[in-house]
Amino acid sequence: MNPFLAFLGCLAGIVLLGFVVSRLTGARAQFLENFPLEPGERVLWEDLTADAYPVPSHTALLVSYWRARRGAVRVTNRRILSGTKTLFGARHMITHILHPSDRALPDQAENAGGGLLTRGYQILVFERASMVAHIAERVPFVELRLDPTRASSLNLSRYRIYTDSIATFRLPD
Repeated sequence: MNPFLAFLGCLAGIVLLGFVVSRLTGARAQFLENFPLEPGERVLWEDLTADAYPVPSHTALLVSYWRARRGAVRVTNRRILSGTKTLFGARHMITHILHPSDRALPDQAENAGGGLLTRGYQILVFERASMVAHIAERVPFVELRLDPTRASSLNLSRYRIYTDSIATFRLPD
């Protein structure tokens, strides 16, 4: 068998498996531009060129993150929504939703996947008092410490939001 055809067959199998799993679990892509806000929820801050990354618990001492400016972050009075553009898309697909630990949390925050296979995005919990703004860095970013007691934060320690408008960044009320 030609190795190239075997490679294409493996790729097709992966796509088919992903399609079947998403149909069985009910996961759907949610986009930031048309994501419904809860009743009483309002937008406090938004940056459509911010990049956001979860930082693993056990990582190298020096790590650099790429500023592709393909991401977006929206802070509401209840949570933080972060997404990234798809490969050929114009909209931002939601990848993470962060909730403050001092509020009522969704059930998915207690699951290891954080709802990734059921909702299509991962729900994380951060500690409000842990926010550190790294303004003097070459690439400014905000760092949030994730709640280590939550199962959704398994193998994650922090969440970084890289933005050029760091001076106006706000946390949920």
